[in-house]
Amino acid sequence: MEFLIAGIIIFFAIHLVPIFQLKKRLVQGLGEKPYMGIFSLIAALGLGLMIYGKGNAEFIPIWQPLPWAHWVPIIAMWPALVLLVWAEIPCSMKITLRHPMLLGVLLFCISHLFANGDLATILLIGSFAMYASLTMLRQGFKKKQSNIPNSTPRWNLLGLVIGTLAYGLIFTFHQNITGMAIPI
Repeated sequence: MEFLIAGIIIFFAIHLVPIFQLKKRLVQGLGEKPYMGIFSLIAALGLGLMIYGKGNAEFIPIWQPLPWAHWVPIIAMWPALVLLVWAEIPCSMKITLRHPMLLGVLLFCISHLFANGDLATILLIGSFAMYASLTMLRQGFKKKQSNIPNSTPRWNLLGLVIGTLAYGLIFTFHQNITGMAIPI
């Protein structure tokens, strides 16, 4: 559990740096690319510790998921993955939804908390849910100005297709990816 907690602290601590003036000072002192390299390495270290820590954490049950709870992530992961794709392509959904990446992460987290009631999962997924929620609140929900061209319906559709394909792949290979089968 110590590695999981250390990973959570490292991963989210480095993600808090851009909020403060510290990022500006680091970029001025190091340069943009070295800053991004160091940021990425520290985030990867935190992520690696989280994965290792979760995989080796003792199973400590906190609550017993309801018998139907495994269906919540099965249903919610399709829109969550579409949201994640929309966050990365030049589509109008970024403007409409304002935070598609954070909404996708939050949907992933909430749905998986329904199906998992052990302490390590609650700490891991709960930390991502809290970060996504607090970041959305901090950034606000007003639509931002955009220069996205009018060809966005094609990009919106492409995001839907890619998100659907990703859902199919993750659903099919979930046990290979996570070590846990999806109970159907």
